[in-house]
Amino acid sequence: MTTPLLAEPFNPVFQLDPYPSLAKLRLAGSLHRVPHPFLGEIWLTTHHRLVREVHSDPRWVKPIDDDDDGVASFDSPPPEHTRLRGLVQKAFTVRRIEQLRAWATEMTDGLLDRLAARGTVDLVTEYADAMPIEVIRKMAGLPPEYAAELVELMQGFLGEADLERQRLIFERAEQYVAGVIESKRAAPGGDDLASDLIAVRDGSDRLTEPELVKVLMTLLVNGAATTTNVIGTGALALLENPDQYALLAARPELTSSAVEEMLRYECPVGGIAWAAAADQEFEGVRFGKGEILGTSLQAANRDPAVFPDPDRFDITRAPNPHLTFSHGIHRCLGAELARMELQVAIGALVRRFTRIGLAGRPRWRGGPAVRGLLELPVTLA
Repeated sequence: MTTPLLAEPFNPVFQLDPYPSLAKLRLAGSLHRVPHPFLGEIWLTTHHRLVREVHSDPRWVKPIDDDDDGVASFDSPPPEHTRLRGLVQKAFTVRRIEQLRAWATEMTDGLLDRLAARGTVDLVTEYADAMPIEVIRKMAGLPPEYAAELVELMQGFLGEADLERQRLIFERAEQYVAGVIESKRAAPGGDDLASDLIAVRDGSDRLTEPELVKVLMTLLVNGAATTTNVIGTGALALLENPDQYALLAARPELTSSAVEEMLRYECPVGGIAWAAAADQEFEGVRFGKGEILGTSLQAANRDPAVFPDPDRFDITRAPNPHLTFSHGIHRCLGAELARMELQVAIGALVRRFTRIGLAGRPRWRGGPAVRGLLELPVTLA
């Protein structure tokens, strides 16, 4: 079913408040033809059922990037995707992530000590940005001086809407990661993610040099983006819902549930583009091979057919089958790392401060695709 355009998602300021427009589209039908800033006109679905279906249906694949030069990535279809993911999972293990939890907790407490001494701070740049970067830096075995450029590259990926400037940031990130690999090869044998990815093998198979650069860039630069956005928007959701803040402070065992609700309530990723693997029909619409269908994660996460009272922030919500980490074979490889970081960051914040007050207006990132805060001035008590 298609309808006339009722809303224009992906416009330059769409992410300042995407939910009313997405709700209109969801109510009006299952598929809509909408303009996209990079892809021209595309089809878009906003229903949880259809988004989940597309993400697990092999008839839909990630669009081919002309700049990939045939290098396998996490966006590649099987069998390249299966091979690459299998190799990376040998190094990116749940055990390694959980071993980081105690260190992350201690590091986060120290960060909050410094913020508490000042009282009024920007919770985004001084906490939400800093904490995930420190975790991924430690996990990759990088010295502290690598952190500042990591933050700068992450912010570039998050905030840049111009394609040419995006390309330049991408090239700079590639050079950064190539330097990381070179430094690790000069001192082999480290017990860290970067060293393990350089050494990982599956029989005679291993990551090629271009694959290694691409994988490390995804994990180091993109890997912190979800977490930094959700720490900021999650903290704001708690401040705007003081009953939920008080509940979490009284019942810290709800931290995991609270994190899942933050991921649902303020999904940082607007949507995902898929290409038809062959000519096909979907929801009554004919798609030619390569034609694009967008899936709105933000709309799916607030679908009332799945989430009762979806615009309410409820840290006890259960079940909570949000799609922020996608679904199917392309489910985010770093989901458990992000969960651990969020549990530590939000848990420490609420445990440490009985009250956090807004010290100014939050400033949103804006843009067509990424939802997050640029600034969250608060007073810590």
